[in-house]
Amino acid sequence: MQPNLRAGDIRPIYIREKENIDDRSVIRIRKTIQKQLSGYKARVKHLLHCNGVEIPERFARPGTHWSRAFIKWLKEDVVLLSSSRLSLDLLVKQVETIRQTLLDATKSIRMLAQTDRYRNNYELLMSIPGIGVSVAMCILTEIYDVKRFRNENQFASYLGLIPTCHNSGEKTASGEKTFRGNKYLGPMIIEAAWIAIYRDYGLGMAYARYKQSMKPQEAIVKIARKMSNIIFSVLKNSRKYEPYRWDKE
Repeated sequence: MQPNLRAGDIRPIYIREKENIDDRSVIRIRKTIQKQLSGYKARVKHLLHCNGVEIPERFARPGTHWSRAFIKWLKEDVVLLSSSRLSLDLLVKQVETIRQTLLDATKSIRMLAQTDRYRNNYELLMSIPGIGVSVAMCILTEIYDVKRFRNENQFASYLGLIPTCHNSGEKTASGEKTFRGNKYLGPMIIEAAWIAIYRDYGLGMAYARYKQSMKPQEAIVKIARKMSNIIFSVLKNSRKYEPYRWDKE
């Protein structure tokens, strides 16, 4: 081991500050709560389907599904096949409880974003298209200090945004992102990339160009990698993102 230490082949373990450990846990717990809520909503829909209950047209539009009116309809108007509807009542109650817990967690994260240790970098990240409160705070609490990454490649590798590569000797093919890397950040950056291609002209044009020669899922990984470079640059240089000024061409 000593020769490896002298040669610098062994990487040191990054030691986090105590405050960051709890901050990171809050963000991760919110993600878990969000998944639980989605699961219970799916159970409600499955129960309605099994009982032959059709959701009214007035709740088909975006913004009306799981609204207060929709919850009221579930509680007061839905009739199941059996004389009892205890199963539905229990599920609806669980949905309401988890929604409130998710709301509390979101409020806590917004307050955390305004603390001295996060405020400046949070505002920098919010200037990037596709990045919202949850994604920004997930980035900041997971990486904490961007200075521990030597370059863009190391940062992208930590995010899990290095595409897989298959080499047969005659042909080299790049696929979707590798499974290595941070399991929380990678998927969130991918989701942010889908939003960014509609909000940023440059990223949207790049996606359209990539899609001509590869599958959409592979193209969006390349956009996510571009966003990784943007995130790294914004945090390292402490400068907000400047959109591509296509209107001046």
